[in-house]
Amino acid sequence: MAAARSSSCNTLPHSLSGKTHELIPRDEGTNPLHWVTCETSSEYEAVILTPEQAWILVNGFPPLERTLTILAAATGLRISECLGLQWQDVDFLNHRILVRRTWIDGQTGKPKTKTSGRPVPMSDLLAEVILKWKQETSYSKPEDWVFASSRMKGRQPRTGSVMAQSYLRPAAVRLGILVEHDKRRFGFHNLRHSLASFLVNKGTDVKTVQTLMRHSNVHTTLDLYAHAMSDAKLLAQRQMMEAMKPGTVN
Repeated sequence: MAAARSSSCNTLPHSLSGKTHELIPRDEGTNPLHWVTCETSSEYEAVILTPEQAWILVNGFPPLERTLTILAAATGLRISECLGLQWQDVDFLNHRILVRRTWIDGQTGKPKTKTSGRPVPMSDLLAEVILKWKQETSYSKPEDWVFASSRMKGRQPRTGSVMAQSYLRPAAVRLGILVEHDKRRFGFHNLRHSLASFLVNKGTDVKTVQTLMRHSNVHTTLDLYAHAMSDAKLLAQRQMMEAMKPGTVN
């Protein structure tokens, strides 16, 4: 008769059998992962829109989608923060929008960070756009969602991914921002990247951009969102050449 196979679970000494979970104390100081650092990289580069492209993008959008897109483009609010807004969060009197909650995957949540929960300024022009939508929507009570789903009878907001696929991407293809069957990600978050890039390249004080974008530190603003546009790069290079060879660059 062939010898029975030995089980790997019986290879430990009997004194340790059933107690393997006690070999390493359960505290932060003895956790080996605590001392490990891991650097990651990504090939993702956001597609950046100019303000003119963002404005043309919303032409033909229904009122809800148009208002939502303009709000995201003008404020840098994340789509989850836009969808989490209720009318009681829109402070027309004090020209600000209060970020109190998010809406992700059918659930309400808290803002991403403490900094993310800071109020967002609302200019007169933006207030006009939002007020017009409030006058049109069937759900305008203080506790109603600003971008309520009519299909759900206003009980919850619209779905961001559906709106991106149904409106943003097709419009971007029509404008030539994306080509047909472009595999690059393109959604509401591109509007956030675009706002920061526009402001930084326009010469806006970086601290102001950081505050508007509600980043925890200025490095995030510069490293992740300051995508220099082609014209800005060409101008910067020309200025360098002019400084190197004054009077020789025409």
